[in-house]
Amino acid sequence: MRTRLLRIAVALAGAAVGASMARPARAQNHDEHLVRGVIEALAAFSQAKNVAGLDTLYAPDAWVRIVEGAGVNRGWVDYRDHHLAPELAEFQNFTYRYFEIEPQVRGNVAWASFRYELIADTPQGHVEVEGRGTAILEKRDGRWLIVHTHTSGRRRQAR
Repeated sequence: MRTRLLRIAVALAGAAVGASMARPARAQNHDEHLVRGVIEALAAFSQAKNVAGLDTLYAPDAWVRIVEGAGVNRGWVDYRDHHLAPELAEFQNFTYRYFEIEPQVRGNVAWASFRYELIADTPQGHVEVEGRGTAILEKRDGRWLIVHTHTSGRRRQAR
């Protein structure tokens, strides 16, 4: 009888531990899905030239950094107003997509590496760039916001 009770207790304890471990894994998978959605929205809003949509993805803090190659913008507003908006205004026939997005979540911080492709006609000519990037996000009030991005790419060789 004592052995049987011990087996039942061990089985119940194991089930409880398994259930408690499954909850964080499910939550993490959900957060990874949300982070992936933010990264996908970043590319989609950029391609649509939807700066107001992009405003909803970045944290408003002045310490946010956006790094493109060796260039650095300090704060989303600085990047939006002095780099991105003028650049988007010049792009015609613009295609921008992120793929191979690999999100990782640790508590209220997440990062995602990704590859990207940019194709556009500019006043200087046709541009095709492929590159890689990393975004760092922070969960605030239940929402994932971008606090840092770094992208680096190179022009594709002529075909």
